[in-house]
This record gives sequence, structure tokens and C-alpha cells, in this order.
Amino acid sequence: MPASHQQAEFINIDSNNYDAAFKLQTLCHAFPWSRGQFADCLTPPYFAEQLVLDDMVIGYYVGLKVSVECTLMDIGIHQDYRGKGFGCAVVKRFLRACNRQQAAEAWLEVRCSNSTAIHLYRQLGFEDIEVRKAYYPAAEGREDAIIMKLELGR
Repeated sequence: MPASHQQAEFINIDSNNYDAAFKLQTLCHAFPWSRGQFADCLTPPYFAEQLVLDDMVIGYYVGLKVSVECTLMDIGIHQDYRGKGFGCAVVKRFLRACNRQQAAEAWLEVRCSNSTAIHLYRQLGFEDIEVRKAYYPAAEGREDAIIMKLELGR
């Protein structure tokens, strides 16, 4: 977590406190999940946390644990807090949760156009596995996704 923001804290997201994280998700994505889809991802085998700073949700992630793999299903950082280290803090928090669950691998997919996220994931050790053609909806048709994987040290 950025040193200047040590008062920021991670809080588990559940059915009683997900409104702010859901709203942030709708602001972060051109094609957001519905409220029902978001709520459905808040019980095992899913896990989710939100990053709160000064009583405001500024970031979140949703993960899924299946067998020995965890997948980063969704992540978002409020636009006013991007480029300040919070995205890295949220991904690292996801990876710690994966380790607590004794996962051997972490997986994700990312839009090919999201160069900032791709750079962050590669910095954290994720490796490109393949390109999934026409995976994401886009303003004009569909966009490819890069599938990435990180081997976790248990």
C-alpha cells in the first residue's frame, strides 16, 4: 500500500456491504456486471475485498478459488486513485488471499487494450499464456483478452 495512505484498509465484501463496491464496478467498466452477477460472486468459492480510504471505497477485487487455482474475476480502482499504487496494493492483496487458500496458481484475463494493467501484472510476475480472441464485449464488436498466470509459492 502506498506509504502516504496507510489509513486505507481492506474489508471483506459480503451481501451486507457491497453497494459501494458494486457502484465502483459500474464506473470502472464499460460493460459492468449486473447487481445480481456482482452479488452472486460474494459467497464461496468466490472471495472479495474492498479497499476503503476515508470512508470511501476506492478499489476492490473479486476472486474465485477452484481446486488449486484462484482466478482474479474482477478488479477496479476509482479513477481519482489510479496511478498512485492502489492497483498494485489490491492485486497483492488478492495474491495474499490466494496464498492463504493454498492455491498453486493465480489466473486472470485482461483486455489487450489495457496496457496499464498488463504492465502491472507482468511486474508482479504474471506470464502471458495465450490470447483469447473476441473475449470481451467492446464498443465496436469484441476485444481479445490476454490470459495470464502466476505460479504461487505456498
